[in-house]
Amino acid sequence: MRERTYRLTVDGIPITVVKKKMKNMYLRIKKEDGSVLISAPHQVSDGRIREFAEGRIDWIREHREIYKKQNADRKEKPVLSEAELLAKKRVLFEKAAELVLKWEPVMQVKVSGISIKQMKTRWGSCNVKTHHINLNLALSDKKPECLEYVVVHEMCHILEASHNRVFWEYMTRFFPDWKRVKKELGEQGL
Repeated sequence: MRERTYRLTVDGIPITVVKKKMKNMYLRIKKEDGSVLISAPHQVSDGRIREFAEGRIDWIREHREIYKKQNADRKEKPVLSEAELLAKKRVLFEKAAELVLKWEPVMQVKVSGISIKQMKTRWGSCNVKTHHINLNLALSDKKPECLEYVVVHEMCHILEASHNRVFWEYMTRFFPDWKRVKKELGEQGL
């Protein structure tokens, strides 16, 4: 049986329904625009799908509001000129370089280089083979401890590539307050 897509409205909210070969029903809200999508098996009736959505309508409204606010916050950020962007990158690079110099002897690792980039989904990354660290330019708008947390986090990846028990033990050893700062960064979002 072929996939079938149609719309239905529940409590004033338009919902895209996709019926396809699957076992369970799933509800998803797209972060980008707050649109609601329900995937359902072919044999599930429209009445059952409507019931499924109605039973989750408060959750749907709440998450649509959260994503709407996050998207509005992103849009409000001023667009920087090329010169402002370069200055911002240079300032963050200098702060990060100071932190790397502070932590290299403590952690007994060597960072080969630092790049500042505009990233959509992460605060930083580390190439464990080359020991090169990438940091998100958005960190320049965060507290200094947030930048330090990300720098230490990425440097810990030089010691342990995975986010396993050993990695988090390194984080606890070098940056004992990491859980609080990580939670704060997560709440602020990218």
